[in-house]
Amino acid sequence: MKHLFISSFIVSCLACIPSGAYAGTNVAEAVEVARKAPRNQALNRAAGDALKDAGRFAESITYYMKAGNQGNLGAAEASYYMYDFDAARDYLDKYLAKRTKAEAEKDSQFSVSSTGEKTDWTEYLGNRISIGRSMLDRVENIEIIDSINVPSDEFFSFVKLARSAGTLAGMETIEKIVGQKEMEALGVDDIVQPAFVTESGDEMIWVGSDSNGNSVMVESFRLADDTWDAPVKLFDYSTVFGNSAGSWVDYPFLLNDGVTLYFASDGDESLGQLDIFMTRRDENGFLQPSNIGMPYNSPFNDYLYAIDEETGTGWWVSDRNRLTDSVTIYTFIPKEIRENYPVDTPSLASRARVSSIKDTWQDGKDYDRIRRSIASVGEKRRNGNTGEFDFQLPDGRVLHRLSDFNSPMARSAMQNYLKEKAEVDAMRDRLASMRKSFAGGDRMQGGEILRLEKALEQRTAALLPLANEVITLEM
Repeated sequence: MKHLFISSFIVSCLACIPSGAYAGTNVAEAVEVARKAPRNQALNRAAGDALKDAGRFAESITYYMKAGNQGNLGAAEASYYMYDFDAARDYLDKYLAKRTKAEAEKDSQFSVSSTGEKTDWTEYLGNRISIGRSMLDRVENIEIIDSINVPSDEFFSFVKLARSAGTLAGMETIEKIVGQKEMEALGVDDIVQPAFVTESGDEMIWVGSDSNGNSVMVESFRLADDTWDAPVKLFDYSTVFGNSAGSWVDYPFLLNDGVTLYFASDGDESLGQLDIFMTRRDENGFLQPSNIGMPYNSPFNDYLYAIDEETGTGWWVSDRNRLTDSVTIYTFIPKEIRENYPVDTPSLASRARVSSIKDTWQDGKDYDRIRRSIASVGEKRRNGNTGEFDFQLPDGRVLHRLSDFNSPMARSAMQNYLKEKAEVDAMRDRLASMRKSFAGGDRMQGGEILRLEKALEQRTAALLPLANEVITLEM
């Protein structure tokens, strides 16, 4: 079976929190039962678990405080989800100070990896608390333009990237390139969508998984004869992180520089389940990845991070809002140089959680232009389902995408033509805007309009030989 979203072999780490006997009980019922028996520690623990599982973390602590020492562990977990890492550490220390042998034995049966290897839940939680505390000191200050909740199994189709940023490809595209022979050579049983395809369509980075629940990141290249070379393994968890504490690497996105790669992974370096990491490639392979921190990463799954330099927007995908069969896509404005909030910023944890995207907006700033730009890209992409451009050849063929070209040289020439045409179109739009201002009384624009008209005429004329070159190379 081809995985649509995330491999079934991944154990959702923090979703596996040890729960009380009434964890599956209706929340209202569990709370009502506990209220009628305020001194019953087991019932209060059950109410706390039910509220925690429902995402009502602050309320759960009220009941955990009546649940004996087990309640301290539950309160530590709830505080962790609330990004109150100092309180989480205090509650965890209180629990450990009074933990019985029976409790220690139960805690040691926690499984965090696909191999089934057991570890102590309190050690695992303690490590996550430490990571969260460290991350909260360096929360990036970004402007989040928008957010949308979409079906988890097809979220990548809602990420509206310009063609210049590359494409998030689904299974149909991947299977045209990767066959059973290639999968067997790499030792993988399944393919995980989406893959990342560069703007030229000549490179694809994708992920395969094996029967043990481990994944591998793979790269494929298109050859000059339009066939695809044998896929090359880029890395798995152990080879890129230098240890085997995790099992999963997924959701690749390569920047236009061809060097910087973003991807999601689990393991000791992650705050929650999957976190987003960044690595760079040199002549020896990929460097040690670094966790990109908050607000992008959370105690839950954070999947994809992508940058669209053409529209000046970034995207990341998360299931932190715990919506059934859905994830949240956030759109933000990336900065060339990272700027973190001061550690004494009021409501810093709220900004790290992304409690409200409006809290990230600058006063008086109009984000409509950026939203329109993104919407325009989305419209182009929708039209691109049947064609990204219309280029007619003398033999009657009409080509709609770079992959339609038979000649690699013609494909390269078409890229040059499209780049030049985009610049001409931008000049034409600018000229139209200037003419409108001139008609409205802005006479200062007159000289610049004449200059731009002449430049546009020259650039438009230069398009013809570029188009002829494409035709000559393809025919």
